[in-house]
Amino acid sequence: MNMEVPIVDEDHVEMVLSELEDYQISHGSLLKIPRGLVDLESPVALARPVGVSVIPTMFPQAQFEQAQNIQRLFNELYIKVAEDDAWLGTIIRPLAHVDEFIAKLWLIWERVRDEGETQKLRSGIFRSDYMLHCDNIEQSGVKTTLDEDIRTNLISSRLKQVEFNTYSCAGGTHATLVANMHRYLSRKGIHGATHLPTNNALGSTVELLAGAHKAYIPVGQVRQTAILMTVQPNNVNVCDERPIEYALSEYDPPIILYRVEFSDQVLRSCILGPKRELLFRPPSATRTFEISVVYQRAGYDSHEYDEQGIDARIMLEKSRAIKCPTILSHITGLKKVQQELTRPGTLERFLDPESAAMLRPTFAPQYPIDESEDGQNALRITLDREAAENYVLKPSLEGGGHNIFGRDIPDFLETISPQDKNKYILMEKIHSPKAYGVLVSPATSFQGPVVSELGILGTCLWRRDGLNAEIIKNSQCGWTFKTKPHDVEEMSVVKGYGCFDCPSLF
Repeated sequence: MNMEVPIVDEDHVEMVLSELEDYQISHGSLLKIPRGLVDLESPVALARPVGVSVIPTMFPQAQFEQAQNIQRLFNELYIKVAEDDAWLGTIIRPLAHVDEFIAKLWLIWERVRDEGETQKLRSGIFRSDYMLHCDNIEQSGVKTTLDEDIRTNLISSRLKQVEFNTYSCAGGTHATLVANMHRYLSRKGIHGATHLPTNNALGSTVELLAGAHKAYIPVGQVRQTAILMTVQPNNVNVCDERPIEYALSEYDPPIILYRVEFSDQVLRSCILGPKRELLFRPPSATRTFEISVVYQRAGYDSHEYDEQGIDARIMLEKSRAIKCPTILSHITGLKKVQQELTRPGTLERFLDPESAAMLRPTFAPQYPIDESEDGQNALRITLDREAAENYVLKPSLEGGGHNIFGRDIPDFLETISPQDKNKYILMEKIHSPKAYGVLVSPATSFQGPVVSELGILGTCLWRRDGLNAEIIKNSQCGWTFKTKPHDVEEMSVVKGYGCFDCPSLF
């Protein structure tokens, strides 16, 4: 589909940009450039605005509400999957033979399981990412020249899940700020976008952590409790993380959150007490805190799991602190688990048939790359360059930049061993109808056809009860909305592919 639409007036764009810049700088919609990571000689850290849409992008309200309405079912599904380690083991153990990263994660779980868990409460902040899909989209041919034609294509599309994220779900603060920014600009009449939904992603994250903190029963009654957030060194995304800390400190009484770099700072500043309480001594304090919740915002990259990283994660998992999330919830977010859940009948292991029927239509066809019949059929697809054009090859790694697309798949698979092929799944491409967008980032600006990704956030608190899960809290909360030029494959905003956006519902 080619798109011919009037270009937004440049003077109007400049006027909106001026407002955007001021709002972003004033509200911390920024990415930090740590000292030492740039050539500029500066005694302080620098920052730049995060990439955003200049004008909210159209998105159909029916599909937006559908995604919201099924989030609690997805939360329930992944809670139950995380507590079914017998089923997970049948998937993960074979994969661990060929994937060192996954082998390390499963080893951590086995160590914790064998030594016994001391904390049965778990918490999770999940995000289900979707794009719109149309079966009959022509990649060239039909020209869309009218706003009404764009709307028709969007409305006739179906919701398809890109992935389900269970670990270190980022972007909630940025998404909240960008939604608030566009609602503010709309109220002033600076752009004509309407029907902009509210977003409580930041508030819901804070509420979940506060609830888990209050649910924790400390061992030392005279000891003050605190939340521990694991973070990566040279962190550029502090403006997405710090507002959570600041909001918790405004509770009455204040809830203190400490940041600690994974993994060496965890080992230097934390120890386990006699009853496996996690004791933390901040570098700037003389007293020791008992940690109520470990909120993971690091530990998702394979390079983080050297010997120190494994030891740090084992200590955190063995502790009495409530994990957000546990190692098993972390593992459920692997692409291989997502692929296995698409197999006929698998959802019914965890959900009633009616609930399973509501989720299954959002699944895109996915296949293993292994010795099974499905795996061999997938391999035959990847050998045909024309057939491979309609697929994406995905590893079990977080963040953008790891996927292999279309015609690049056959050449890539020739460079790796048969065993390494087992690390990947093959997923049919989602063909999204194009909307019209105006995007700006520090690297570039763009006007033209775009596609968007909607992420729906869920927050959960549950207790493991034998082989079952007693769900205490299961909420659909806020959302993220990201938009990219239509010909860009990846979506990560931090890595510069896409921009945070706000849907203009219709």
